[in-house]
Amino acid sequence: MHAWPGRRYGCDAIFVVGGSSPASPRSRRLSQKSWQMHAWPGRRYGCGAIFVVGGSSPASPRRRRSERLFLTVSNGCQEGKKFFSQGEWEKAITCYTKALNLDPKRVELYEQKAEAFLQLCDFQSAALHLRKVYSMTLVKEECLVRLAFILYLQGQSLFEQQVYLDALDSFTQASELQPKNILYRRRCIASLAALKRYNECLQMVNEEVARDQRNADLFVLRARLYDYFGKPTSCFYNTQEALAIDPGLTEAQLLLEKLRKKAQKNKDQAVTKALKGNLQEALLKINRAIENIPLEADYFLFRGAILRRLKDFSAAIDDYLQAVEICKAEEGSQVGAEAQAQVLLTYNDFAVHCYAKGFYEEAVLLLNKAIKGEKKEKGLYINRGDCFLKLGELNFAIEDYKQALEVGPIDPGLQKRIARLHNELGLQEFRKRRYPEAETYFSHAIENNPLEPQHYLHRCKTRMFLQEAMSAKEDIVTALLLNPTSEESHALANNLFLGENIQTILHSKIAVLAKARLDRRLEACPKYDAPAAPERSV
Repeated sequence: MHAWPGRRYGCDAIFVVGGSSPASPRSRRLSQKSWQMHAWPGRRYGCGAIFVVGGSSPASPRRRRSERLFLTVSNGCQEGKKFFSQGEWEKAITCYTKALNLDPKRVELYEQKAEAFLQLCDFQSAALHLRKVYSMTLVKEECLVRLAFILYLQGQSLFEQQVYLDALDSFTQASELQPKNILYRRRCIASLAALKRYNECLQMVNEEVARDQRNADLFVLRARLYDYFGKPTSCFYNTQEALAIDPGLTEAQLLLEKLRKKAQKNKDQAVTKALKGNLQEALLKINRAIENIPLEADYFLFRGAILRRLKDFSAAIDDYLQAVEICKAEEGSQVGAEAQAQVLLTYNDFAVHCYAKGFYEEAVLLLNKAIKGEKKEKGLYINRGDCFLKLGELNFAIEDYKQALEVGPIDPGLQKRIARLHNELGLQEFRKRRYPEAETYFSHAIENNPLEPQHYLHRCKTRMFLQEAMSAKEDIVTALLLNPTSEESHALANNLFLGENIQTILHSKIAVLAKARLDRRLEACPKYDAPAAPERSV
């Protein structure tokens, strides 16, 4: 080696290979700069410089460590995948764990490790690692879907082990992560039912039914919950909804049959109680039957009869109308026809009850409803006529009585009522000195009841004011023929037949004429079984 002349040798000496002459100071500076360009970046150049032969740059220790780390992590990942594919989950987890210890920012390793834990049914560890993935990844939706599924699997495993509270917690977390997933919500409902937290369960079922109106199983589940809570009517309607969606659903059919048996048992007990006269107990039993099967017309018909006997007419009418409504779909239903008839009879009974209490206007309103439904029932017109009579509406009363005569057979008692009303109207007109009108009313009274002497006396007095002497005499003679001992008739006869005694009057030509007309009237009228009630005098 040849040192550069004049330069002191030391650590900074520059060696010349091949015996070449030493470089000049300028070329030496250029050569040193060239060497520095090939030195490892970041390293202070000097005696420890590393030269690269053949033009390649030297690798620093830091870079070598990074390469070794990357290689180790990659190898660990590959080994983990290999063990995973072979079903050796524990070894795969060990490899992934070592790799993560070296590089904790590798997201895919957490994901692969979570899958290995999932294969070992360690759902909690799997969920923990997926949450780590969620915090690190940008694709969060897919991560949430997977995490929710793992929580669901955890909940299902706990549910099968009957650890229902923890299962509910897992299902709830899964449902919160994926609110639109029906399966997760339904498993929450199942867990609540298993825990016997039926109020919360029913609340969730109601929400599910609101979301899905075509799921028969949901309606059956809700029906069972209502059955547990002692609400058979709600249970029945939910069972009906389920069968409307799926007529062959066995669970719904069994539940409906159970309700029918309970209802029939209560109906039978109600009949027994009613026959013994215990109407209140019978009412309680039939109420229970209707609660179980609220669409059975026969039950409402029976309850209406009990309420009618208890004089709760409004409730009875409601039950009969409900029975009619139920039977609308069944053409020619005997129960429906019977219920319709009972409605009218109950209106009439209610009106009679109001009449007895003095509520005549209310009675008229009830009879109006009854007559609207049945226009050929004579008794309804008679009762309404009686109510009008009490209200002083005599003309309306007469019209009702006449209508009753038209729709029914000849009724002597009814004709007597009509006669009395006409007589009363005649008296009113007589007091007002409207004698022609009074005579007309008294004549109608005589036509309807020709055996009442008082009617002839009233018409006789009216005709005297009208100066119809012959007609007045005929009326007084007829009154005497019907009641020869009447003092009032004797007094009037003496005024009309001056100087003649009663026997002479009864054998006169006028008496013969009066007798013939009386006979004709009697032939036109029905036979009366009882004498007429006393009439008021003018």
